[in-house]
Amino acid sequence: MPAKEKYGAQPPIELLRQWIDHGNWYDRKDTSEIKLTDVLFMSAMGPPGGGRNEITSRFTRHLNIVSIDEFSDDTLTKIFGTIIDWHFAKGFDGSLQRLGKMLVQATMVIYKEAMEKFLPTPSKSHYLFNLRDFARVVRGVLLIPSTHLQEGGKLIRLWIHEVYRVIYDRLVDAADRTKFFEIVKETTQSSFKQSVDSLCGHLSHSGNVRDEDIRNLLFGDYMLPDADPRVYDEVTDLKQLTTIMEYYLDEYNQMSKTRMSLVMFQFAIEHISRISRVLKQDSGHALLVGIGGSGRQSATKLATLMAGYDLFQIEITKNYTAVEWREDLKRMLRKAGTEGKPIVFLFSDNQIKNESFVEDINMILNTGDVPNIYASDEKAEIIEKMQAVAKQEGKKLEATPLMMYNFFIEKVKQNLHVVLAMSPIGDAFRNRLRMFPSLINCCTINWFQAWPEDALEMVANKFLEDVDMTAELRGHCVTMCKLFHESVRQQSEKYLEILNRHNYVTPTSYLELILTFKDLLKLKRDEIMSMKTRYVVGLEKLDFAASQVSVMQVELTDLQPELVKTSKETEKLMVQIEQDTVEVEAKKEVVAADEAVANKAAAAAKAIKDECEGELAEAIPALEAALSALDTLKPSDISTVKAMKNPPSGVKLVMESICVMKSIKAERKPDPGGSGKMIEDFWGPSQKLLSDFQFLNSLKAYDKDNILPAVMKIIRSKYTCNPDFDPNLIKNASTACEGLCRWVRAMDIYDRVAKVVGPKKEKLAAAEAELSIQMEKLNEKRAQLKEVADKLQALNDNFDMMVQKKKDLEANIELCSQKLERAEKLIGGLGGEKDRWSEAAMLLSERYHNITGDVLMSAAVVSYLGAFTVDFRQECISEWHACCQEHIPCSDIFSLNATLGEPVKIRAWQIAGLPVDSFSIDNGIIVSNARRWPLMIDPQGQANKWVKNMEKHRKLAVIKLSDPNYVRILENCIQFGQPVLLEGVGEDLDPILEPVLLKQTFKQGGVDYLRLGENVVEYSPEFRFYITTSLRNPHYVPEVSVKVTLLNFMITPLGLEDQLLGIVAAKEKPELEEKKNELILESAKNKKQLKEIEDKILEVLSSSKGNILEDETAIEVLSSSKTLSEEISAKQVVATATEKEIDATRNGYKPVAVHSSILFFCISELANIEPMYQYSLTWFIDLYLKSIGNSQPSDDLQERILILNDHFTNSMYRNVCRSLFEKDKLLFSFILCVGLMKGKGKIDDDAWRFLLTGGVALDNPHANPAPDWLSDKAWSEIVRASGLSNLAGLFKHVRENTGLWKQVYDSATPDKAIYPGEWSRLAGLDRMVVLRCLRPDKIVPAVQAFIVENLGQSYIEPPTFDLMGSYADSHCCAPLIFILSPGADPMASLLKTGQDMGYRGNMIQTISLGQGQGPIASQMIDAALKDGSWVVLQNCHLATSWMPKLEKICEEVYSKHYSIRYMTTMHSCFAV
Repeated sequence: MPAKEKYGAQPPIELLRQWIDHGNWYDRKDTSEIKLTDVLFMSAMGPPGGGRNEITSRFTRHLNIVSIDEFSDDTLTKIFGTIIDWHFAKGFDGSLQRLGKMLVQATMVIYKEAMEKFLPTPSKSHYLFNLRDFARVVRGVLLIPSTHLQEGGKLIRLWIHEVYRVIYDRLVDAADRTKFFEIVKETTQSSFKQSVDSLCGHLSHSGNVRDEDIRNLLFGDYMLPDADPRVYDEVTDLKQLTTIMEYYLDEYNQMSKTRMSLVMFQFAIEHISRISRVLKQDSGHALLVGIGGSGRQSATKLATLMAGYDLFQIEITKNYTAVEWREDLKRMLRKAGTEGKPIVFLFSDNQIKNESFVEDINMILNTGDVPNIYASDEKAEIIEKMQAVAKQEGKKLEATPLMMYNFFIEKVKQNLHVVLAMSPIGDAFRNRLRMFPSLINCCTINWFQAWPEDALEMVANKFLEDVDMTAELRGHCVTMCKLFHESVRQQSEKYLEILNRHNYVTPTSYLELILTFKDLLKLKRDEIMSMKTRYVVGLEKLDFAASQVSVMQVELTDLQPELVKTSKETEKLMVQIEQDTVEVEAKKEVVAADEAVANKAAAAAKAIKDECEGELAEAIPALEAALSALDTLKPSDISTVKAMKNPPSGVKLVMESICVMKSIKAERKPDPGGSGKMIEDFWGPSQKLLSDFQFLNSLKAYDKDNILPAVMKIIRSKYTCNPDFDPNLIKNASTACEGLCRWVRAMDIYDRVAKVVGPKKEKLAAAEAELSIQMEKLNEKRAQLKEVADKLQALNDNFDMMVQKKKDLEANIELCSQKLERAEKLIGGLGGEKDRWSEAAMLLSERYHNITGDVLMSAAVVSYLGAFTVDFRQECISEWHACCQEHIPCSDIFSLNATLGEPVKIRAWQIAGLPVDSFSIDNGIIVSNARRWPLMIDPQGQANKWVKNMEKHRKLAVIKLSDPNYVRILENCIQFGQPVLLEGVGEDLDPILEPVLLKQTFKQGGVDYLRLGENVVEYSPEFRFYITTSLRNPHYVPEVSVKVTLLNFMITPLGLEDQLLGIVAAKEKPELEEKKNELILESAKNKKQLKEIEDKILEVLSSSKGNILEDETAIEVLSSSKTLSEEISAKQVVATATEKEIDATRNGYKPVAVHSSILFFCISELANIEPMYQYSLTWFIDLYLKSIGNSQPSDDLQERILILNDHFTNSMYRNVCRSLFEKDKLLFSFILCVGLMKGKGKIDDDAWRFLLTGGVALDNPHANPAPDWLSDKAWSEIVRASGLSNLAGLFKHVRENTGLWKQVYDSATPDKAIYPGEWSRLAGLDRMVVLRCLRPDKIVPAVQAFIVENLGQSYIEPPTFDLMGSYADSHCCAPLIFILSPGADPMASLLKTGQDMGYRGNMIQTISLGQGQGPIASQMIDAALKDGSWVVLQNCHLATSWMPKLEKICEEVYSKHYSIRYMTTMHSCFAV
């Protein structure tokens, strides 16, 4: 609350003071009065100082101030002594109880020493200690039970471990850590009367314990993963600890979607152990401080798994606000409180979208709760759930809401562990610690140091263990990796010191180096070996072809007689075959006649057989149906029928028919109708028949082929013709009789058919017997025919074989001739390549040998050097190459282009707009080979232009973070494999991009997916992501830089010269420049085709199986390819010659390009004077084009060059002066003058550096000869100046001629005075250096004279403000910006100019910007785009939030009305 705002007030304090003074506040909505009554105000604060502000006395005068002093030593001893006594009374040895009292005293000594020796500073703002730290040491000692603590030495080691964890782990530098070790060493000796060497001697190889050795002292509960409960105990076996940690890591990787590739070196294990210790304690929270990529989150995730806890992290999306944050917190707190699940909340500072997030974290750390976070219904739900929890746990608590909510908070404190991962870079960390003290008070702080050497070595060894190289070479590679890492760290410090540019070296950079090395080494080895194999195979094929020529000539001579002999044998066979063929034909006729007779008999027999089978086909189905109906009858169905006393007529009728079929006679009985006659009754016999167990079987086995005609006559006359004898009707009377009825009818049908078929069967048998006789005769004749035919076939086969042999011989002779011809073609066509291929194969063998060192260097450049400028890069590469040559095979001259570059691809890049200098080419190579997406520092827009042209054919999507739908565009591009350019980023990237930057893909159903915000999208391997920033010197913190490949794409003098030469040549000689561009494209196309043709030739040679001379297609392809290659080569020779002629003419304008390039770099340096002085390359080129067009023409090239240089220099001077503060205009002229003179080699760099700095101050051994008028400072400078080449001996001359030099010193115009003796000849910078030493107050007129002498009078007379001139230089997309001093107003001048140009009334729109005015200004600009009027935006400094919108309007506008102008005004402080 006491944080001061811009004007020094403390708004929250003032608000409280208002209430105390007046007893009320005001509602912000309707300004109604709000009165607070019956409020007792209590407040607390720490003493001012150390970042804490004073509270205004206007507030404190209302309060009774009570100061609470620190606890006395006795009080602390009483508090913590009681706790220790209580703990050691639980089954511990008595000696340990006595040691416990000493332990409290020792902790107090350490605590006081820490507060005294480790004071907070801006870089060590977390060096704050309080009683909670004292308590943390004691609580740590309480973690070990009596069963595992039997001796005093172990207790003291435990105490050393705990004080190290609480205090040592937060220390920043080696000096502080050494100092703390000494404190612990002394305290152990004085308090426990034991030396650290005797207690911890086993940790050191020498027995003499150093601070480094205490790293091996570890306590934890993780050594027995399956133990229950897990006991906090000393780790005695570090090798076993590594194994255990790797076991936990494997378990994590099996359970998690995103694997962690960690190497369990000791440094990582220590941090995991420290976090595990914190998580073991109730309310154990950790603050992990380290730069991005140092392993804070990985260590936490693994420690969480080891503890068996759930990990909770928020997921930042584009629309993540305080509302979503609170919802996430509620979910987490409920999980810890009501569900009782132990949770680790991992929260990093790059997730802080709003500082209120940290305020809530501060409250959770302190109280376990966030005030007013729950709505009343949510709170009621929590209270209800806690009542159930209390009942379940047997807690006897009052069921009041307050008690239940307190129980909930207690559970949260018990189960929730907050782990904060923060970066110490910048002011944010220090400010947050100051504003939110719980971050220090409630957390155990763990400062992540740079990786020690053993960690670097172990990681490199682990990742390189599967690379194919000798152990010795691997060891040298590891050493080089460590050297790279350390040298870049030192170079980054130097980079910051000299150029004020930040670059961070993190463990992630080191991992990138090793992984890039592995990937590139495999790629280049395979590529080189493949190329070499193709050359070697090509050479082998050529050698083989040459060796085959003589062999084939001999073969051709041998084949001719063989062919003649074979032809004669074939003719003899032909005669024999003709004779035998006549005999076979005669036999064939006889057999054919017999076969016709047999066929006729067979046809007759088949007709009879078919007729029989057709008629039987009618009866068989009915018979089968009847038998199946019998199968369905059961004995019980038959019994039912048998049991009928008075059966229905249908049943009787069926049973009668059965009796008839089975020839059973009826009984004669008197007619029951009373006629007196005897009638036949079948029911009695039927019942007997039904009583037979074999009844159904007898029906199934019935002899249907031999039924008596008399029986069938009765059946047909009496039953089948009877309409009542129908199975469907019978079914109504009895189901059993239905089946019997069907059987009788089926027998009738079968019998009828059998009677007809019988005679036909006899006839069939006779026909078949006749056929058999015929077939015997036929088969005999056929056997005779076969014998004759076989003989003929043998002759034919022999004949075919002889013909084939003849053909083969002819083909061999033809092939041999063709092969001879092809061999001559091959040798003639490719023979010239033999020497070149042999040399290429030899060079590739050498390159393969050197590739390890070259790729290692290249991987280091790609991973580490992207952010550096060309000088720093070159310095690093030279140092590395010298070291690499000592132990690792590598090329004599290292070049990233030679190792990883592809000439055809680089040419295509240059055509797309990549500058031609080696620095820019290296940048392109880094972009294409880096594992991470590139973030290009591109103030001149070179990278932007290159990427847009390069990826245009792949439908590049260009987005900005300010675009409302950029996430959707990104999702689509990721899915469809299109490239994306994110341009114009600042120093922070949207957290939603993190999964894309880290390539956090996961497989699902064999397809790669990526989670982007709330959506999961398919990840195409074709997707490419480019990021550019237009900031000149951005500061990317490690959290950002580890996720991208930072690249410095600032233009180089050589690259700019080439561009400017192209522009001036295009303007001066448009037809030549056009021809030059055509030739560049044609040359690139030719080289690409030649490369493709050679690849094709080698591919055909290497892929051809067997004898190449037998592959006609391959020879044709090779022949045509070689012909085409020669045609293209001839074209290329002509194109190259023409290009050289054009370049000779074009290079005539090179002095203009060099001169203009120098001017650009001169104005670029102005940003070092004032950040506002930044000029884009686009603006510069626009001015350059105007100058070329507006300058006086001349046919004389030398005269034209002078005109162009003078005109452009003057034009640029006037334009730049317009935007400079008055105080800086002369300085700009001086920079311009010196820059141009440097370009001509007229400036001594040492003298220039001395003029600017006065030299490096060293002790002056020479006494001041004239202290009365010459100050010691001036004399020291004279002595130092004497070290310059042109001023050697100056101090001696001054010492010997003080009187003469005093005259110069006393002169009113020393800048014009003649120097004594030989020094009178001094001129230029040398003269100014002497003047700087004697009379620095007169440097300004000397500078003016220097400028006049070298540039001209006009360069010290800045042009007055010319609004019309400014208007002429502006256009619709480049607004005029007026930087105003207080009180200045350009409106009157602006309106007058507008009126003079015909802009009156509504044609000049003005608006003063401020809150809510942005949309109105947008409407004005939209209207002006239509009617071409002027828009004046005043006071832009009051609408900073709207400036990005204005920038977007300027970028996107394409107006037909080129008369539209934007004019903006702002205060100078805003612009700066």
